[in-house]
Amino acid sequence: MKKFLVLLAFLVGINAANAEILLYETNVTPENYWSKTNVEVQKVQTVARKLIHDNGLKRAPVFVERNWRVPNAATNTYTKDILINIGMLPYITNDDELAFVVGHELAHAQEAYGGAAKLISMSFNNKKYEYKSDLRALDYMVKSGYNPIAGIIIGNKIFGEPLWDWGFTYTHPKGSKRLIKMYEYIYKRYPAYLNSAMAKDAAFVDFVKENDKELSSFRQKQEKKNKSL
Repeated sequence: MKKFLVLLAFLVGINAANAEILLYETNVTPENYWSKTNVEVQKVQTVARKLIHDNGLKRAPVFVERNWRVPNAATNTYTKDILINIGMLPYITNDDELAFVVGHELAHAQEAYGGAAKLISMSFNNKKYEYKSDLRALDYMVKSGYNPIAGIIIGNKIFGEPLWDWGFTYTHPKGSKRLIKMYEYIYKRYPAYLNSAMAKDAAFVDFVKENDKELSSFRQKQEKKNKSL
């Protein structure tokens, strides 16, 4: 009975030393617990814990759902719970990319601590807070030692690109718009990373080429602005 209770504690994700990070798994029994919790899930926990600790963030339980194969992640703004679908992991190449995915959801959770008024605002201004969470995730990444260029790389893989994103037709902005705003933010705040090895990644290089006209115009404006200061 004692051994069963110890295993049961694991099943509900209770860890006194790391209470911020919880594990959610469906169809788990004491007999299959260890086979159900593999290194991928532990990696999500490790990266989430690092972001929370390094950035001094408020508690935001991180859950992994193994049975949901859709590549998605979401935050419950009322409970602050973060859910990472197991289907998201095959799209992630390294810790830096994972840090952006988790960091984006952590940003939503931190915003949700603002109370009822903030929750209402988030509900009616989805796109605004998607942009905001993207950029805040980049800040979290840098403070934790991750490369923010990875945010653009993973975003290029998973962001949606609907035909239009006006009004309530879609809760997220077009992926291309999000990526450009992220590039501009990195250019202004963390320019050194644009010369890092990760900036040579094919996905990032392709993004720059595809948006060359708009990014070049942005850089020229920034250079003129910097010279006038």
